[in-house]
Amino acid sequence: MRVTHLALTHFRSFSRLDLSLPIGSTVIWGDNGAGKSNLIESLYLLATSRSPYTSAEREMIDWHCPHRPAFARVVGQVLREGRVTSLEVLTAETDASTTPADFEPSPDPGMYRPATVRRKVVINGTPRQTGELLGHLNAVHFSPEEVELVAGSAERRRRFLDIALSQLDRQYVRTLRQYQRVLVQRNALLRHLRENPTVSPSQLDHWDTEAVFLGAAIVAARIRAVARLNVHLALIDGIAPGAAPIRITYLSGVDLPNPAEGDSPFVRTIDAGDTLADDVASRLRAAFARQRTRERAAAITLVGPHRDDLLVCAGVIDQRTYGSRGQQRTAALALKIAEAGLMREVTGEPPVLLLDDVMSELDPTRRAFVEGLCADADQAIVTGTEEAVFSPAFRERSKALHLEGAAFIPMGS
Repeated sequence: MRVTHLALTHFRSFSRLDLSLPIGSTVIWGDNGAGKSNLIESLYLLATSRSPYTSAEREMIDWHCPHRPAFARVVGQVLREGRVTSLEVLTAETDASTTPADFEPSPDPGMYRPATVRRKVVINGTPRQTGELLGHLNAVHFSPEEVELVAGSAERRRRFLDIALSQLDRQYVRTLRQYQRVLVQRNALLRHLRENPTVSPSQLDHWDTEAVFLGAAIVAARIRAVARLNVHLALIDGIAPGAAPIRITYLSGVDLPNPAEGDSPFVRTIDAGDTLADDVASRLRAAFARQRTRERAAAITLVGPHRDDLLVCAGVIDQRTYGSRGQQRTAALALKIAEAGLMREVTGEPPVLLLDDVMSELDPTRRAFVEGLCADADQAIVTGTEEAVFSPAFRERSKALHLEGAAFIPMGS
């Protein structure tokens, strides 16, 4: 699996770019602000339909875009199992009558910043739903900021699981979105019940049923993914001298089953007859019943997959709280390696590796380890601020591109 060609139009700092990408490793180096992260972001967008750096889609449109409505287009040609698939993500300005509360116009009158945008997905020339983009290109992204996967909030770790599962199972995405919509409705009803004490709480029954069914499917999929990720974590060797093995545990406000790895194969679809999901559902149903009084007072849903977390341990030490910054970075790297292993296990192909300025944050041992991972991948796109951060052997077997001012310049210039 690899991206053979990438075309950008008014995406971030790129007014226009046409880039052919080879098999194997490609090293893209240049000064800060040259556009390296923007290129990595565009590839990740094709794989996941989202940016790894921002939740504000309008930020991806070039502020110098001369067109109205303003737009950004990313088009990639993906070669997989002998077939080429054209993937396109278009982010375009809309004619919305209202401006978001968080909107800040460009401070430079020579720049234009759209207030609202809409995203469109086109696959092989045919418009599709956004969710249909997933699964055509599998990618694992790593950057220095990924240390927050371990050191940051529980939301970051939930997102890690959700993005990995979304690339492997479109049904998981649909279930997650349905659950999020149910959660909005249930929380709105909880606020209504708090403001109107005489209203019967039995009105929650319908939303409880929906939340239990969808939430159980999500949690069961996550539990299985965690079990398989632990298998791949156990295979990692040589990431750092003397480093304790990394292991993760799924944490929930509900007492959940954690089946042994050998009994927990990854399942691509959420099966209505899934006994693990049925077990989780019964436990979630009991938890909702126990928490109903507290939830009515708080006007928010207190249990469910939206509140869960991952325990990340090196040996027996919780790296979220007690790991040094270097240990947390090592743990985050291990999780990303395990994610790549899971994708390869499920799809039969290694994912594309997107490594954004990772080497500058690693010591020589970890750099050598990452270079070895790139050598094993069908395709790896690696960025850095200077060529010297990569070993001579890695540079020798990689294609090198020099990026300056959002444009590639001939090597040696």
